[in-house]
Amino acid sequence: MVNFPRFTSTQRLNIPPVVVIGLGRFGGAIAQELTRYGVEVLGVDADERLVREHAPLLTDATVADTTDPEALRQLGVHDVKRVVIGIGSALEASILTASNLVDLGVPDIWAKADSESHARILQRIGVHHVVRPEHDTGRRVAHLLGGRFQDFAELAENYGVIKMAPPRALLSGPCDAEKLWDKHRVQVVSVRNSNGEWQPFVPGQELSPSDLIVMAGAPDDLERFSQQ
Repeated sequence: MVNFPRFTSTQRLNIPPVVVIGLGRFGGAIAQELTRYGVEVLGVDADERLVREHAPLLTDATVADTTDPEALRQLGVHDVKRVVIGIGSALEASILTASNLVDLGVPDIWAKADSESHARILQRIGVHHVVRPEHDTGRRVAHLLGGRFQDFAELAENYGVIKMAPPRALLSGPCDAEKLWDKHRVQVVSVRNSNGEWQPFVPGQELSPSDLIVMAGAPDDLERFSQQ
């Protein structure tokens, strides 16, 4: 069993200990954020320099070759419910590590993929969640470049949310949520008023140019409606 020191914090995410393998930009950021919110994190990397750099910031950190299943057993990784593989560019190490974790029966494996083929291999091996941060960030920035969206996040295939100032189509009177969906296939989720407070959108609510809104729908529909 992994021996985690006790961590105390006023802000906590109520999840069991997590092992993060690969302490580069992606894995290191996840490990530090989890630790900041009170999650016990064991960081693992084959690079001694990275381990030394992250050790003061995490619950624990160690040097290990995770392509070796015995090294994972010695760390007690098989006793942990969640493991994040932050290895991306080292394709062989990523795949071997993922395969070892699947063989050990880790019930919740998250892994970074650097390409579509890398993602497919990880999924076929049995990784439960495959993340493509560069791909996702690229899609997000593409939608922000037009200048109409202040933020964009794709929540599922062909479904996302945006933050923006209300387009002209929403400033002509009370907003009919049902007609908005029927005609444009988008919906207003929440509104930030002039006092800076976010509140749930109420059907029939009137919006002003100084408001900010969060809208949901398919990316194409959101882009199309934002130009109304």
